[in-house]
Amino acid sequence: MMIRNLLLAVLLLMSCNVSAQVARWIIHPEYDYIKMLESGFYVASKNGQYGMLDDQEKVVVPMQYDSISVFNSHKALLYKGGRCIGYISDRGEVKNIASLQFDVVGLNSFSDGYLAVCNSSGYFYIRASDDEKLGPYTYATPFSEGYAWVKVPKSMKHVLDGSYTFQVLSANTGGPVNLSLGEYEEDDIDFVSSCCNGKSIIVLKKRFYEYEYKTGKLTPLATDDNPTNKKTRVTALERPVDVRGNGNGYTIRFKQGTMIFDGLMRLTSITYEGQVPRLFEKPKVVIPAPKSNINGIRYNENPLLGLAYEGKEVLPAQFDNVIMLRGNHALLRKSGKMGVLAIDPNTHLRFVLNDNRNIGFEHRLTNTDVKVICPPYMNPKLMTLSSADNDCVINADTRSESVNVETAVLSYKCSLKIPEEISSEQTSSSVKFVLNYDGLKYVPCSISFNTWYVNNYNVQLLSHQFVGSALNVELLVKNNSRYEDGNYFFDVKIVADDSTTCTYKRLNEELYQAHFYRWTEDVVKFNVDITEEGCPTISYSYSIPVKSGNSSKKDKAKSESTEADYQSQGQVKRKFSRPKTPAKKEDSKIILIPN
Repeated sequence: MMIRNLLLAVLLLMSCNVSAQVARWIIHPEYDYIKMLESGFYVASKNGQYGMLDDQEKVVVPMQYDSISVFNSHKALLYKGGRCIGYISDRGEVKNIASLQFDVVGLNSFSDGYLAVCNSSGYFYIRASDDEKLGPYTYATPFSEGYAWVKVPKSMKHVLDGSYTFQVLSANTGGPVNLSLGEYEEDDIDFVSSCCNGKSIIVLKKRFYEYEYKTGKLTPLATDDNPTNKKTRVTALERPVDVRGNGNGYTIRFKQGTMIFDGLMRLTSITYEGQVPRLFEKPKVVIPAPKSNINGIRYNENPLLGLAYEGKEVLPAQFDNVIMLRGNHALLRKSGKMGVLAIDPNTHLRFVLNDNRNIGFEHRLTNTDVKVICPPYMNPKLMTLSSADNDCVINADTRSESVNVETAVLSYKCSLKIPEEISSEQTSSSVKFVLNYDGLKYVPCSISFNTWYVNNYNVQLLSHQFVGSALNVELLVKNNSRYEDGNYFFDVKIVADDSTTCTYKRLNEELYQAHFYRWTEDVVKFNVDITEEGCPTISYSYSIPVKSGNSSKKDKAKSESTEADYQSQGQVKRKFSRPKTPAKKEDSKIILIPN
């Protein structure tokens, strides 16, 4: 039994020190837009201006741009005043090339590591890896699937007369690759589209073909499925190629219909007169979903979301939306603004009650302390601790804070109400606290502790004597509590067993007198019950041997007179019964939202 009690005490002592996962803002929810980058940086927007932040909320690129394009090849374009003025790396390095006075060709992003631009000097490519410029060219298309088509003069003497030829550039080398055009030559090329699904649309002597890069195979574009009708089988031009841009892509008209290309000059559809348009799918880029140990939590009938880490709830419902999860970071929206929150996997908050010591209640209330021990990067000035339990009241005026190289500590004095289920034997109890930190509300943390009721009362049987058929008893009842900072009122009730009649009265602050009569046994048994308000009753049992038998009429009359005297002078005591706390409503069902 001793070993069992020792193990219980150790387990309860360990539970006094409760830990919880640390959640903190790395970017506070005060931005209109945030995009998480693979590099660990963030594109953010506030008041219509864009910039970049790191994971410490430090501004690495000022919020001064009208927009920032999507990142491709670890680079994105910067726009200001309606024009692209440069580009930025996904780690915040800015390259200003506004002096080139260029326009972006095709989509507003790098492609295969190159950005196609043009100005009055011609067409260029800016290589993302080293900022080197390739060109100039007479014409250039954006890179797609590792290839790009450019126009170059046939020779130096043809620069002035405008004669040109087409070349295919490789994204790996930046230089031209050899083409296999069969009976045709490069000078026969009138138009080439960008590569899509390994093929390009190429016009050779006003005829449209599909060109397959791996094999060099040329396949005529047919207007129908009849291989014998050569006049209608090959799609053909009736005039020189006229490419029309519409902001989102390009259009080419030919004899029998129209071709539509996207911003990278990739074929998306062909419409022949009198036929249903033929659609061409772009290659699908599969981006693996980022892995995360965080889950959003949906609560029944609650529009707000919470967060869990490795399946354990950390933050209750308080977020408008959980937008993206990556690793230990969550991009979310709170009160209409976007921010980024991190959960530290190897750092915990520690809640400590009464310095991890067991608590012995001497009265209805006891004063102790509660503290939250945090990692040193957490600012205790941004913390508040509140009680989530009616049996605990925190004194806000006793707040204290301390910070050193290892920890940050927030402390309060608190008053605990004696548990409903308590006795002189050690048992387990608990109390809940809620931490609020930097605008985040944590889930309630329950701290268990070992507790018992300390008997501070001393009852002494000073004297007893028989008067006729009555037994008179004098009792001394003292409260030996070590606390002297308050008045603790208690009731004393003297109760005899069913075979005896008892009356009693209080003579002074500590002295009581009881009168017993009409007993039927050889012993008078009674209890002295002491009840302090809000505390359990402590009972002291006594047995005094007496003579049984009927009393004489004179003794009965004397005892009845004594009974009337005690009833007129004695105080009727009431045993305190602490009302039970209403059962708490069960929590709503929680549903984890998959990553």
